[in-house]
Amino acid sequence: MKDSEYWNIFVNGQKQILEVIYTKYYDHLLNYGLKLYPDTDFIKDCIQDLFVKLYSSKNIKPTMHVRSYLLKSIRNILIDKLAKQKLLVSENDISFHMPVDEEDLEKKFGGNDEEVLMLKKLLHSYDQLSDKQKQILYFRYIQELSHKEIAEILDINEQSSMNSSSRALSKLRNLLLDKENQVFLSTDDLKKNLILLCMVSK
Repeated sequence: MKDSEYWNIFVNGQKQILEVIYTKYYDHLLNYGLKLYPDTDFIKDCIQDLFVKLYSSKNIKPTMHVRSYLLKSIRNILIDKLAKQKLLVSENDISFHMPVDEEDLEKKFGGNDEEVLMLKKLLHSYDQLSDKQKQILYFRYIQELSHKEIAEILDINEQSSMNSSSRALSKLRNLLLDKENQVFLSTDDLKKNLILLCMVSK
């Protein structure tokens, strides 16, 4: 059954199906939440608040993009909770990070010094992207969302998501040039290594 079909069952009053949605998307929501605010207990509370709100609401609308709806919702709840606790002044105070302990990299890829070096360089280069570019690459290649879904989460248009993704990949390639001006990674390899970094990140 498609995600949108599960969602429609929920919207039509069978709220027990929400448990299926919760189980399927919990890890996605936790992973994204921790990239915005690295406090596991706080993010778990946000996820709980989100699903309590969904269960209690009488005005949930159908959607074809369940994951993007939930990711956007968890971001909004996180911002609201931080604001209430006076831990941020505005939404602009939230920044996206993919924290990676270099010792963890070495433990995971200890037998391949070249791979470790590449991932360290990629992480350093990724940190130089804008916050929006970081999130777009994360959503596109790690969460595997379409540009339309990304646009819904970030409140931008689809073309802007596509353009930002292209510029971000180009910037990463430029940052990863060696002294002989040879590109370290192809686009496909960039994507694969971004996924590896995310797997190691906290």
